Amino acid sequence: MKMLKHNFVVNTPRLYLMTLILAAVCFSVALYITDDKADARLLGVLSGLASGLVIASLQFLTQYLEQKTLAEYKKHGLIEFLTNRKDTEYYRELIGSTKVGDKIIVAGVTCNRLLDDFANTKVPQSQNLLEALARGVEVTLLLPKISYLEEPNLSDFKNKTLQKAEEITNRYPDKFKIYYYDFEPSHSIFLAGSRCLVGPIFKNKSSKETPAISFDKDGLFIKPYLDYIQETLKGASEKYD
Repeated sequence: MKMLKHNFVVNTPRLYLMTLILAAVCFSVALYITDDKADARLLGVLSGLASGLVIASLQFLTQYLEQKTLAEYKKHGLIEFLTNRKDTEYYRELIGSTKVGDKIIVAGVTCNRLLDDFANTKVPQSQNLLEALARGVEVTLLLPKISYLEEPNLSDFKNKTLQKAEEITNRYPDKFKIYYYDFEPSHSIFLAGSRCLVGPIFKNKSSKETPAISFDKDGLFIKPYLDYIQETLKGASEKYD
């Protein structure tokens, strides 16, 4: 049934385009072979139909190619491009959309900004991550061991991330986990429910200044990244040194 539906969706526009082109050719030939001395109204009708069908064919071809490209993006799960990751409201909405049974997995460098923006007990509007934990969402942070951190990330991790993570772990020991992998960080990954953002990690550049791409987690493109997360989690440790 799925294959039949796929063939119908793919082939119907092609058949329609072929019909337009064939009709345009037929009326163009009819116009060409019609005597110049024929009824002017007939010549006008043939000329209008031929030119109109040619224009319609070109317009439909343009739209078809655009839709085909959009369909390819959709198949790979592409949602949008982000020029940077400064917009806290964007992430707030993603965290807020999660529900019981969902998972939030964040692979980063220190995740200090994440905890400060969304797990800050001193700021009521910055507790979205805590609210997600309270409603049963599992939250996992995946960070590099401290041997791969340099200043100021090293200080941020020791003086901020560890303290905040310990407080959250004490409140939600079964839902909040933090693991450390033993290699240089290269990818920033933010998985929240059905959405997944991926972007690069550039040395000596803040993550909020780097671009990211938002995907549906069921898209084909994002699957290797999700596999990467699972493989990294298997080899990760609860010790940061």
